[in-house]
Order: sequence, then C-alpha cells, then structure tokens
Amino acid sequence: MNKSKLVLPLLLLVVVPYANGAIFQSESCGDSEALVSYQIHLVTNWSKNLFPKHYPEFRPPPQWSMTYGQTHNASFHLFRLNDYAPTPIRIFAESGHAHALEEDLTRKNAAIYDEFHLPKVSKGQGATGGTFFVDGSHSKVSFITKIVPSPDWFIGLDSYNLCSAGRWVENATIALDPLDAGTSNGLTFTSPKWPTNPPNVIERITARYPKHFASSFFYPEIKHLPSIAQVTFTKLQEYHGSNNVHKKMKKLKMKQRNKFLKKMAHLNRKLENETSKQNNDCQVSAWSEWSACSQSCDIGKRTRTRVIVSHPKDHGKDCPRLKDTQWCGSARECSISDNYFRW
Repeated sequence: MNKSKLVLPLLLLVVVPYANGAIFQSESCGDSEALVSYQIHLVTNWSKNLFPKHYPEFRPPPQWSMTYGQTHNASFHLFRLNDYAPTPIRIFAESGHAHALEEDLTRKNAAIYDEFHLPKVSKGQGATGGTFFVDGSHSKVSFITKIVPSPDWFIGLDSYNLCSAGRWVENATIALDPLDAGTSNGLTFTSPKWPTNPPNVIERITARYPKHFASSFFYPEIKHLPSIAQVTFTKLQEYHGSNNVHKKMKKLKMKQRNKFLKKMAHLNRKLENETSKQNNDCQVSAWSEWSACSQSCDIGKRTRTRVIVSHPKDHGKDCPRLKDTQWCGSARECSISDNYFRW
C-alpha cells in the first residue's frame, strides 16, 4: 500500500512502538513536575475540488462531528491501526454518538490526564480548536473525529508524543488521512450502514485502497490522496513550581473538565435525538448520470434520476423529487433533409 511521506511519522508512532508486544515508555521532559498547556488547531479540507467523486450534494451535507481527545500515559490507546476497533470506537465511527466512548474513558481515568472536546465543523472545509494540558508522565495526545456522512470513516491520532528528545515539542503539524473502522461495508459517503461480519481491522484509506471503482476515495490516476485534514499542536506555556501548585492546577483543570463534560453530555443527547429524527426521514440515492439529449439539433431535454433507499417513518420528512429534467440541444434548427430521413 502506498503511503504519503506526510503521514509516515504518524504510522511509525502508532505501529512501531508496540511491535512484539512491547509498550513504549514516555521519556521524561525536563522538569517532571511541570504542567504544560498546548493549543490544538484542526483544519479540514474536504472540498468538491479536492475530492469530487461522490461529493455529497444533499442532506446531510459534508461536515465533521465533534472531536473527542485526551492526553494520557503510555498505557492508554484510543485506537490502533491494523487492530480491531473497540466497541466505543465502532459506535462513534458509525453514528458519531459518544456516550459509549465517554463511559469507556471514565473507566480509564487513571491513565488519562486531561480531556478536550472541539466543536464540530459544519462544513467540509473549516477549522476548530481548543487547549489541553500534559505533564511529564502524560505526554501523549489522541483524538478522533467522524467524517459525516460516511459508513464508518473518521480521522484521528493515537498516542502522538509531545515529548521529543527530552524536550516539549514547540510546534507540530500532522497531515491526516481518512481511516476506516472496518465495521461497515459501505464504499461511498452515503452508503447504507451494512455491518461487516466478521469485522475488519482499522485501516488507512488511500487513493488505491480499497481497490474498488465504487469507493468514494478511489482515484487510481493519482499516487496519494490530498490531505483531507491537518492538525497543529502549539505549546502555549509551561507552569513550574512546587508539587502543591501542580496539584492545584490539576484540580482546577479537573473541575473545568467535569463541568464541560456535563455540558457536552447534555448537548450530545440533544444531538443524538436530532440525528434519530433525521434517520426517520426519507433517504435517497445519489443522482444518476444525465441521459443523452432528446435532440441533436433544436432544443431537447435530458434527465437524471435517483431512487428511494428507505421510505420515511415515524413522521419523518417526505422523499424529495426523484427525477430532474434539464434543457439541452442546440439553437440550430433541424434542416429539411434531416427530417426527411426520420420516418
């Protein structure tokens, strides 16, 4: 499988440290008692110009879910490439619902230092961001964002180490590729969610994988996909001092986090209810190609169609039109000789 040079460092960070069952231990970064704040800036590049194939033109439009991230020690993994998606990751990758993910993270609180939730991006192209804390024992950062609409596709990082050669990274930008959770059989953005049984492992989607002409990311004429998103980490400040100061900072952050989590849980339940209502709406396929023009000279018509994938239920929205007509042909009138042979 061909891989972009931009994403190779991510592959090494995710795969190499865990070879042969070994767990990579975080290196110490200067003052082990220091508390360090970082800014995360996520930029999304999903446009019709860069990814024209099957670009969603109608409901739902291209967008991105909320981003769920955490800083942690070496014992925690949000997900792993080439491994099976845990149930919370499967649910989030398929639906964007984060209840199971939040519950799972709560159970792993001992390994997690801080959590952050970035607002969703309502368009294919946009940006979102936030801040988080790390310390010498919890120098790794992970996050996940669902691609909407998609069967089970997402972007994210697992265990990116912000401590390098004993120093905190000042600034780092990582290109992100779409990832397939391996739990749904769909090949296009708007494919119905047919479960993959048995499931596949989490894999990187490339211009040539999956090798299927129907895949929305299949562009065999190019070697590498354009970057669909990129994330930048920028160090903001280091807090040094006694252990008591460190504990106070951590306690303050935990209070802020718990308050934020309660707010996010409420918003997430509201979002799930809205999504559930939307799932009751009529679902239709993408438009077919335009038919040939009914006239080679003079003015004619051409049509395109789409079909109903699922009918509305429980007061869902009615189906939109299934046939579209457009004028075509030429302003040149048909000659008498042309008409003579049309009988």
